Amino acid sequence: MILRVLIINECGLDLSRIKRYLEDNFSKVTELRSMEDTLRAVGQSHLDLVLLTLSDSKNICSDFLSVLRLTLGVTPLIGIADNCSPSDFPLFSNRGVDDIVYSDIPGNDLLRKVNALSEAKEKIYSSFLVKDALRKPKNKKITIFSENRPDLFDKDFLDRGTVVNFIKDNNLTNYPLSDIFLIDAKLKNIEQLCINLKLCKTYRYKPILLITDEKHRKKALAVCRRNIGALDIIDLGTHPSIISCMVDAHIKYKRLLDGFYHEVKRNIYMSSIDAITSVYNRSFLEDYISRRDEALNHSAILMIDLDKFKEINDRYGHTFADKVLGEVVAHIKSYIRLTDFIARYGGDEFLIFMRNISRGEIEKIAQRLVNSVENKLFNGIRCTISIGACYIGSENVKLREAIFIADSFMYISKKSGGNSAYLC
Repeated sequence: MILRVLIINECGLDLSRIKRYLEDNFSKVTELRSMEDTLRAVGQSHLDLVLLTLSDSKNICSDFLSVLRLTLGVTPLIGIADNCSPSDFPLFSNRGVDDIVYSDIPGNDLLRKVNALSEAKEKIYSSFLVKDALRKPKNKKITIFSENRPDLFDKDFLDRGTVVNFIKDNNLTNYPLSDIFLIDAKLKNIEQLCINLKLCKTYRYKPILLITDEKHRKKALAVCRRNIGALDIIDLGTHPSIISCMVDAHIKYKRLLDGFYHEVKRNIYMSSIDAITSVYNRSFLEDYISRRDEALNHSAILMIDLDKFKEINDRYGHTFADKVLGEVVAHIKSYIRLTDFIARYGGDEFLIFMRNISRGEIEKIAQRLVNSVENKLFNGIRCTISIGACYIGSENVKLREAIFIADSFMYISKKSGGNSAYLC
């Protein structure tokens, strides 16, 4: 992984060991000492990770942190503590610091934290999520697998609507949906538990952290290295405020990631679906065709056109006609299989692509559609349709060729007065 890293060392700490370790693992590490240089660099550069030295809360500049967080957007910000008290950690967290480590943190532990936060950032980097990066997650649900009930979190963290479930076994049906899973390294089956969570469709993308003491730390590190789902380690005895900040960061980035993918899927849906009829649009159809250049067998193309639709538009107006069109298409969809592909080809013309079907079935479906549309009212008026169908048995016919043939036969149907189906 190649990252562009900025270290903000206004406190003047000796970070040569951390800097050297980062330089050994990443391509470029810059260290700055002043707020002015920092804001200038952040504003002019694209950064993947920022580390900020933290002193006690009395000396930290809250305005600087606020501006830095807004400028960074969702770029991970890790605080490096030296002489500040763990009780100050929630204050830093509330001002936008994602995670906090001590300056003597082992190199591998720091790398694991950087990897986890950077991977999440790369997946969610989008301008419309920047405002959400400043919010602390609420209504958190945490599941802890442990034989005992560890006391891990501070009061502020628990007061923000946190629900903690303790599970003594690994039965995946025994607990509600969670934002994050904490697994005690003392358990004998932690590898299998991580694998089971990742294999479960409901939980496979949820963060997993391991809870360990010094005795079981080596075991926990081995599980993390196996890449079976465990992202980070929580050391028992760590101050509750530090643990709370760490868990908050993982939950926040997971929720941002979920929001990003939801927005992406919504945008894909909006760009692929015709707004009037709720079937695929021409743009998506062209993409669909371009990806299917193979010859077809036992398939069919139906081209369907609403007869005299222009007269409906001219007489009743576009709004009325659009509603008629939507109702007709909904009726057609009720007569085809869920596996059949239907798209708006243009205007009042629609295409249906059917696989694994016989010629006799196509003839019945086409005629049934013609008859059913003729005998039904759509937005209070009667309509008829013309259908042209191309059936491909074992011939070497491709999708575009079949569309051309079906469209030609649909044109013959319209010229013959409409309200009919022609099959080649």
